[in-house]
Amino acid sequence: MSLVSLKEVLQDARRACYAVPMFDVSNAAMIRAAVEVAEEENSPVILAAIEPDLVGSMIEYWSAAARLAAFRSRVPVAIMLDHAATTGLCVRCADAGFSGVMLDASSRPFDENIAAVREVAGLMHRRGVSVEAELGHVGDAQAVGGEGELTGNAGAHNVYTDPASVAEFVERSGCDALAVSIGTAHGVYVTAPRLEIGLLREIDAVSPVPLVLHGGSGTPEDQLRNAIANGIAKINICSEVMHAWHKTMLDELAAAPNLSYWDVTACVKPEAAIREVMRAKIRLFGSNRK
Repeated sequence: MSLVSLKEVLQDARRACYAVPMFDVSNAAMIRAAVEVAEEENSPVILAAIEPDLVGSMIEYWSAAARLAAFRSRVPVAIMLDHAATTGLCVRCADAGFSGVMLDASSRPFDENIAAVREVAGLMHRRGVSVEAELGHVGDAQAVGGEGELTGNAGAHNVYTDPASVAEFVERSGCDALAVSIGTAHGVYVTAPRLEIGLLREIDAVSPVPLVLHGGSGTPEDQLRNAIANGIAKINICSEVMHAWHKTMLDELAAAPNLSYWDVTACVKPEAAIREVMRAKIRLFGSNRK
């Protein structure tokens, strides 16, 4: 199928009431795993990088690996920049071959958020690249206290999306997809979230564009199914993938008689672990056999 835009990959998802998984993937093994699992499940997939993955020349290396996987794939693949803070990074990623960017100006006042997204949308649309924005603000699931202690609650610092502002925001900003705040949070939950499905239903009724749920990792499965049934067309998964990779790697290294063996060997079990996470999410989101 090759590379597709974010806008294109979400259109059918919204119409047919399933969600496309977006996996944050930091290296070539994760990229390959995501696309191969998607092929096995006959599912569209979105590969995403965050700014730390792309420092310096890594933007070219990461993009080359993702584009190779996309062009060899038998299923639709979108390549996305997740949570960009600047217009400049969006432009660099678009020029490197990404097919979608997410500009996160959600912590700014309403009009400033619109202006920032509108500027990026103008630059991206000329390049055939889709733009995701966020209205409301999805906060962090945890804060770090003394000696690494995890504190805080699910959804801390959230500002819920106001349905009355959605249509105006989309029209004025020119975004192609909208991340909404309905109770999830980024990171690892201290307590499980409870999503505001009634609020989501109101947002979906007025939104001209597909809706996105950030903070999908750790959200109870029944709530994710309910969110998809009520308008969510894309769900972001990062923490569960990273946890599976690093926990399995730690176990693998701890069991090794010494550490002077090939990295490719050390990565076999971590890669198998993230493949199972990805497969489970694809099936949960209903994007398999699509």
